[in-house]
Amino acid sequence: MDSGRRTGADFLLINLLLLVLTQPGALALAGFDPPFGLAVSATTWMAAFVGVSPLAVLYLLIKSESLGRRFLPGTAAYIALVLAVAYASYLLQQPLFEGFRAPGYEQTFPIFLAATVLTAVISVTLLPAGLLAYAASPENLPLLAVNVVLLAAAVLLRRLRSRGEGPYGSS
Repeated sequence: MDSGRRTGADFLLINLLLLVLTQPGALALAGFDPPFGLAVSATTWMAAFVGVSPLAVLYLLIKSESLGRRFLPGTAAYIALVLAVAYASYLLQQPLFEGFRAPGYEQTFPIFLAATVLTAVISVTLLPAGLLAYAASPENLPLLAVNVVLLAAAVLLRRLRSRGEGPYGSS
């Protein structure tokens, strides 16, 4: 078994789980104050994922020591992707929150990045209550469907891992 393939599959599993675990709490967080809506829920979820993504980067950095430097370009690409998601979320949130800001307050991208960590902590804390967010707001049902697909993919990948099949099998 190629340890690089196994590490890549584990990395994918970690990211799927981070997405699944942050969504319910992020939806509950997005539903506390106006503005409300699918766009606010989705951008809050993206921000929560950006906030927990350093855990996936940490995994890659730990594994890169045992696998050599060949994972460093992949780690850099992942960080660039997460920053792109963060910037997209930042840009999408700006018009949504325009009418709800204090006069003279302008959120900058570095402040947004720092706030994503707090968003992630709150979304994980609200995970149990967040499971009810789907029922509380029917507009979140498309996000529930996305979360179910992500959860199914994570379960499938975990099952392949336990059986030693797919990317975990011997080549």
